[in-house]
Amino acid sequence: MADDLRKSGIEIVGDIPWGTHFCQFYENKGDLLDVLVPYFRTGLEQNELCVWGTFDPLDEQEAAKALQQAIPHARARLAAGDIEIVPQSQLVHDWEAKLEKALAHGYSGMRVNLISARLAQKDQRVLDAYEKELTGFIANRRVIMLCAYPTRVSRAGETSDGFAHHFAIARQDENWQFVETPELRHSRNEVKRLSAELERCASERKQELAKADIDRKRDAAALNRAEEALRASGARSHCYFGLKLVGMAIVSPTKGCIEVNDRLCDMLGYERLELMKTPWAALVHPDDLAVDIRNYDRMLAGAVDGYQIEKRWIRKSGDIVHTNASLNCQRLADGSIDYFAAMVEEVTGPGPTPLGTGDEESRTGLQLLSDREREVARLIGFGRTVKEIAAGLALSEKTVSTYRTRILTKLNLTSTPELIRFALKNRLAE
Repeated sequence: MADDLRKSGIEIVGDIPWGTHFCQFYENKGDLLDVLVPYFRTGLEQNELCVWGTFDPLDEQEAAKALQQAIPHARARLAAGDIEIVPQSQLVHDWEAKLEKALAHGYSGMRVNLISARLAQKDQRVLDAYEKELTGFIANRRVIMLCAYPTRVSRAGETSDGFAHHFAIARQDENWQFVETPELRHSRNEVKRLSAELERCASERKQELAKADIDRKRDAAALNRAEEALRASGARSHCYFGLKLVGMAIVSPTKGCIEVNDRLCDMLGYERLELMKTPWAALVHPDDLAVDIRNYDRMLAGAVDGYQIEKRWIRKSGDIVHTNASLNCQRLADGSIDYFAAMVEEVTGPGPTPLGTGDEESRTGLQLLSDREREVARLIGFGRTVKEIAAGLALSEKTVSTYRTRILTKLNLTSTPELIRFALKNRLAE
């Protein structure tokens, strides 16, 4: 059930699992309707029992009118009891009984909205206890809970460390955005702490290996424990992998891209499967490719386990995305790399910059290439190996190698990486 994702109806939130408890900070009635109408419309479309608790500045008549304007047959759905619009003061908070009744009547689950203005005005400890009780109730149940807080009473940046929601949204500059709650901030700090701890453990292990011969069986057992710990944290990692805060990818050195998240797809302008099949070299800006290759080779050689750089990527449209990127590896017992974990955070750059068409020397070099040589250069620019090119063009590998040598000579280049950069810069690899 934990993997049964539901559409939230809120664009910035996207799909969420059962058991999600999140909140909205609002300024006025318009903020409430902007979020709650699509939230409940989607719940009705997914056969969920909907419970809308109203409070000043929005009463039940105004909520029902807004729902009827947005949803066909809203009156019939209200009459059938598919959605209950009830003043907050009249809500019966026996959620356990309400959920059991909803499931017994064939609903797939329940989605709720509560206005927490009255509690937010009281002792913060009362609010914390109430929210934690709600979180405990909906955990592992078919319930989605959205609490709403007026910003005049409770500011997103002033919530206590006991703030119990999984995440929060608030309108900033006319757009709904995620708010970093204490829980999310704590999770990020925990990730940093664990990374530092892993780095420290790796350093200590290298020192131990330099001083003595470690028992291979004990080393293998320690690795198994580390892998078990990684699997145990998989559920939490999956939650953060799905958030639209930073681009993430898992890459195998032998199998290629294993997984990418939605944020990285949006950042680079590709569909998921399309991005997973696109060669790495075709995504990196040519001027940053050499540095990236050097760092990557150092990881393969075992000199480092990760690195961080400022890096430019090429969107599918040809525009440039400026990012801070980090790449870390997970090694097997023999020291070889099992997989890479990449994190990409978009930063403000000088603006979209399409790739150039090459200087006069590049255009002159291209004119010297035959049609077959241009085709081979294009495929090399896509990251294809000699074996792959030979199979695709029905040539021998020796013939393809000869073409590559001729191309390097005509273009005054010295290596395949330089040829890849040249192909990208001059739009051969398109």
